[in-house]
This record gives sequence, structure tokens and C-alpha cells, in this order.
Amino acid sequence: MTKPSELTLVMVDDNADEIFLTRRQVRQDGIVNNFVSERKPERLIEALGELSKAGIDKNKVLILLDINMPRANGFEALGVLRAHPQYKDIPVIMLSASDDEADMFEAFDLGANGYVVKPFKSDEFFAALSNIPSVKHQLVQ
Repeated sequence: MTKPSELTLVMVDDNADEIFLTRRQVRQDGIVNNFVSERKPERLIEALGELSKAGIDKNKVLILLDINMPRANGFEALGVLRAHPQYKDIPVIMLSASDDEADMFEAFDLGANGYVVKPFKSDEFFAALSNIPSVKHQLVQ
């Protein structure tokens, strides 16, 4: 029996179908970590606070952040996160339908730890994760 990891994946995407498909994809790949979704990027800091109150260690969180959302885009949410003293070091992988190099460069300039184009293939996702040593060993496969 696989022992669940303490790592919590937090997906921020306004599209419920994308959240469902991503959750299903990571489960099919054998990742049995906690999976939490937030559909409003402007609530990211609040959602992280709620996780903290629920006993989730911020050092055991990985954020999957979409770029194209209506109220606040992923770049704005990433900027707010990186400016927040309590949550600035949480690793973020941008998940986006955009394969535009300008978007990729902007994401990394703002402090993203990885960038994966949706729909993603497992090897692309794991390659992005392999660049984040602090979370790689916490994923349960």
C-alpha cells in the first residue's frame, strides 16, 4: 500500500473541467498527494491561509497556476504570491494552454519554478517537478 505524502497540490484555475482533468491526470500517473483547487486567483493568499489554519505546512505545498483567468490572471496571482512574506517561497508551476515563449519568459521572470503547456503529458509534468528538489521527494507515485 502506498503511503500518502504530506505534499498538497493546490491548483488555481477558473475552469472546473481543467481542474477535473488535471486531478485525474495526476492520479492516473500515480500521484496520490492531497489535491486542492481554487477557482479564483484573487483568493490564492486567502486559500493558503485557510490551508495553514487546517494544519497544512506551507513548506509542503506546490501550486499549479493557470495563466488565463478573467478576474486576475496567473501572472498577477504569481506576483502577489512572490510579494507576500509568508508564502513567497512556495513553488509554482504554471499550467497554461499558451506555448508562447513570451508567456514562459514572463512566468520565470516573476518567479515561477516551472511551466507546462496544457494539456500536458506526464513526462513534461515530471520534468518540471524534477527542477524543484524540495517537492520532488514528496510526491507519492
